[in-house]
Parts: sequence; structure tokens; C-alpha cells
Amino acid sequence: MKLYSSQVAPSPRKVLVFIAEKNIENIEVENLDIGKMDHKTPEYKKIAPNSRIPALVLDDGQVILETTAICRYLECLYPEPNLFGKNPMEIAEIEMWYSRVSFELMLPLMHGFRHTHPHMSALEEQNNEFGLAQRELAIKSLKYYEEIIKGNKFIACDKFSYADIQMTVSLQFLVRLNRIDIDVKSSFIKKEGTLITKRKNIFKNIFTILYSISLGINVSRFN
Repeated sequence: MKLYSSQVAPSPRKVLVFIAEKNIENIEVENLDIGKMDHKTPEYKKIAPNSRIPALVLDDGQVILETTAICRYLECLYPEPNLFGKNPMEIAEIEMWYSRVSFELMLPLMHGFRHTHPHMSALEEQNNEFGLAQRELAIKSLKYYEEIIKGNKFIACDKFSYADIQMTVSLQFLVRLNRIDIDVKSSFIKKEGTLITKRKNIFKNIFTILYSISLGINVSRFN
């Protein structure tokens, strides 16, 4: 299998974290340079006609697009450690929190980045006012999530899941790309070119970020 990814985009980052958490080692990863429009080339459009990243090419040539679809496919091939839930209630709870984080946090962060970051001006018809409003909405969502998940070790089911991956990637996206005035080390480390989560620190990091944002202060880097 071969995964077409990107070192900066949040969607492929979720797949990379998922692969690392599963300890999957037989997937070749090719990083595309979005800034150089690698995802818009005729060669890549043969793989992903919509130019979306990531894309997983199977050994028989079939292609799976969209982050969650790729992760669900890998979950079926590599069921342990389980990241999508083992029973109806776990599956529903993880899906609920993943969806909420996606729409209430990740979506406004992405709009904020696309419409305010100077590097996106060549790729997007930017609306700065809309982008700034979306960034403010994201900050409000973070404050809201602080209260919801306070005291919990993980977001759903009292275990690490796909919902936690969505939250940590969202937070990293907030810090690295949205230029919101906080300075914080992400919940990821680099290991042999693959981004993986610091699982034991995941919620310690999240709570520190959320609490500091709600107070409107900067955060120094931490481990």
C-alpha cells in the first residue's frame, strides 16, 4: 500500500497518527508539497481526481480517498489496538465526539487558516473578515471543550480513540497554522519521519492549552 500525504495538512496528519498508533509498517508514504501544487498535477489527479490529500493506493491499484474512510479500512485490516470502538455504544460515542470536534473545532480552524494565512492567498479567494470570525469561533469552542472534557483521561469511552486523534490534530493545526497568539508544543513528536502522539500526555497538553486560551494568556513550551 502507498499513502499520498502532506507534512502540513491536518487530514493526512490524522492518517499518519493512526498508522503510528497501529504500528503499521508496510505502508509507503509519499509526501506531496502543497505549496508547489503537487496535488494539482495530472499524475496525482489520476489517483485523486478532486486533488484531495490523503489518498491510499492499495496493492491491487484501488484508491481510497477521505481520511476517515482510510482509517476505517485500516482498522478492519489491523483491528488492534482498537480505535473506533468494539461495541455499539463505544462506536456511537467515538463517532459522536469525532463529529463534534470536526464541525465545532476543526472546521472553523480550517476556515480561519484558509482565509487569513498569507500562504493560502494563491490557493483561495480569501475573505479576511470571515476568516477572523472563524478563528474567534474556534477559540470559543476550545473554551467550551475545556469544560466538557475536564477531568477525563480521554474524550470518549475512557480510552484512546480516533476522537482523540482528531482533537490533537486540531490543536496542532491551531498552533502551527492559524497564528493564534499562543506558543505551545504540539502533542506530536517526530520519529523516523512519522508523526505520533504522546498518548500519556495527550490530555495534560489539551487541558493546558484550553485553560490558557480561556484566560487569554500565552503558554510556554512544555513536554
